[in-house]
Amino acid sequence: MHQPRKWWIGLPVLAVLVFAAAQSLTPQLEADLKARVAARLAIDPAKVAVSGRDVEVSGAPAEALAALRDEPGVRKFSATLQPNSATSVSPARQAEAPPRAPYVLTMTRGESLIALEGKTPNDELRQKAISLASLAGKGLAVSDAMKIDAAAPSGDYAKALAAALDALGALAQGKVTLADNRLSVEGRGGANVSADGLARDMAKALPPGFEIARIDVAQGPVSPYVFEAAREGGKATLTGYAPDEATHRRVVEAARRRFFDAAVEDRLSVAAGAPQNFIEAVEAALTALARLDEGKVALSDATLSLSGAARYEGAKAEIENALAERLPTSVKSDARLTARTVGSPLDVNACRAALAELAKTPIIFESDDATISESSAPLVDALAATVLRCQPVPVEVAGHIDSQGIEELDRDRSKRRAQAVVDKFVKAGADSFRVWAIGYGATHPLAPNDSDENRARNRRIEFNLK
Repeated sequence: MHQPRKWWIGLPVLAVLVFAAAQSLTPQLEADLKARVAARLAIDPAKVAVSGRDVEVSGAPAEALAALRDEPGVRKFSATLQPNSATSVSPARQAEAPPRAPYVLTMTRGESLIALEGKTPNDELRQKAISLASLAGKGLAVSDAMKIDAAAPSGDYAKALAAALDALGALAQGKVTLADNRLSVEGRGGANVSADGLARDMAKALPPGFEIARIDVAQGPVSPYVFEAAREGGKATLTGYAPDEATHRRVVEAARRRFFDAAVEDRLSVAAGAPQNFIEAVEAALTALARLDEGKVALSDATLSLSGAARYEGAKAEIENALAERLPTSVKSDARLTARTVGSPLDVNACRAALAELAKTPIIFESDDATISESSAPLVDALAATVLRCQPVPVEVAGHIDSQGIEELDRDRSKRRAQAVVDKFVKAGADSFRVWAIGYGATHPLAPNDSDENRARNRRIEFNLK
């Protein structure tokens, strides 16, 4: 017959054993805790009483309360303070030190309102904060949710408050927090405001005893917004600003396409505040500058200035007119150009070498048409200036194309492209009897027309000296 297991009969015995073990260990644990507390406070162990994990200290300085707060093993403590302890607690009173709440004032700037919330030492500073906030907001409404609390941090709190509101005035939107003696600023900067600049200003403005905790401020719009490009020798340098990384890359690529004979040095920074039609104005300015032998262009907000020397006399007016036509109507321009005199004549060999070197850069035409691309205008100017020095050497301008089209049409198109280049030379001052166009179509390929790369090589303009 099955007999039930009477396991519960052993419970009283187990309880007795656990109690006996606890009783034997408790004095040892209490003695250890007592020794650690006495050592921590550097006092006589006789002044420390321990019951379990509860600690009572007699005749201890006020600092004992803070010192014991993080002592391992202490569950609860109390202290009878020394008579000369620097505290408002009575010497006979036993109490735990209550944690002090942070002294915080928050100032928030929105699109139409400045909100003040938190603590201020007295009504005088409260009124001053409202007045300074109104000045910082330049007419924005001020919402006051401040409360009087005399327990402000030590130091010149009035000066710290003024510095905090100066920081708020530097923001377009954001928040400034004065927590005890630490200043935090976050948001979006106003005109010409950066995180680094604001940090420098606050470091100077805060009184002794106050410090910067954090400044997380996005760059504000730049004013005036300046873009400059300068061409000198074999280098073109870009300085100033672009509104974003995509526009920055587009500007640099536009410069590299146009300055075929100059290295482009990029010193642009990204910043907000660009004027309307910024990229259109910059591309027009770069085209004009690339056509100069040397010069400078500057776009300041909506005003553009161009100065420098054209490669030959005929190009000066053409560059000025093209710039005026290309610029957006929102941008005003002032172009002041001179022109280089034609250099000394070149003999046949020097002329052939100079034209061959320039011809390494292909002339770009619009789509399948015979219109020279605006980005190739600087190259054609350089070719024209060289042809002027080659006279009276006869120059054949030969147009070539790939084999993608109909032979007769290809020959006609290659002739029209060559003629477009000749027209530029004649307009520059070349003798029309000594420079002429011919179209070879696809009959003289440099490479098989079996890939996009090879077909691009075959579409070209060559210069043959007779």
